[in-house]
Amino acid sequence: MSSSGSLPWKISVSAMMAALVCVATVAFQVYIPETHGYFNIGEVAVYISAILFGPVVGGVAGGFGSALADIITGYGYYAPGTFVIKGFEGLIVGFLSFYFRKFTSKMFWRTVILLFAFITSSLIFYIGSTYYSGLMELSLGFPYLGYHTFVIDIPWIFWAFPSAFLLIFLLYISFRVDVETSGSIVAALIGGSEMVLGYFLYEFHALSFGWAALAEVPFNICQMLVGIIVSIPVIKSVSKYFKFG
Repeated sequence: MSSSGSLPWKISVSAMMAALVCVATVAFQVYIPETHGYFNIGEVAVYISAILFGPVVGGVAGGFGSALADIITGYGYYAPGTFVIKGFEGLIVGFLSFYFRKFTSKMFWRTVILLFAFITSSLIFYIGSTYYSGLMELSLGFPYLGYHTFVIDIPWIFWAFPSAFLLIFLLYISFRVDVETSGSIVAALIGGSEMVLGYFLYEFHALSFGWAALAEVPFNICQMLVGIIVSIPVIKSVSKYFKFG
């Protein structure tokens, strides 16, 4: 589904998809007090850009679109890191989704997805129950426009539910989807893992949050998974009517 069109075409599509990434990132944000960052749904547009149009469009759209969203909504201190992290994420997903089409073993993809399922579900449970249990503040809104803050009491056992849901969902996916879709999912999981690790390192070192940066890991994992859950059906639907590449 990767496109190899002319340079003007790629520039036009990259600009359009960067705008889509920016809008998707701005459209819904949940503020994370521990790292002064936010949860968003921009990954949906990054994965659509990368899988449909390839690594160049995915990288440009992911980097520029996401960094612009940081600047617009008052998270400019994240913009340099976002530009690199999301740019590489789009590049990785676009390249791997095309490369993985050469692998036609369903058992291979099933094993890889199951491995990611156990790792990510375990991380969500461990970090969530360790850092996000007890009285927590949930903030919705944007800088300069104000936040709506809610205080909720989260028992540690709560994190067993999203972890179990993730594990079951990925188990279901691994047995239901076709080979090409499996490759796209694994590409998004690898690119998303780069995003999760990239933000952890950026917050740990560049923003000097230290180990408090771990608090954002479950949100970024969920961000990646929401991106996959929403983008893959959209990509399959669009691909029925249009041929990319």
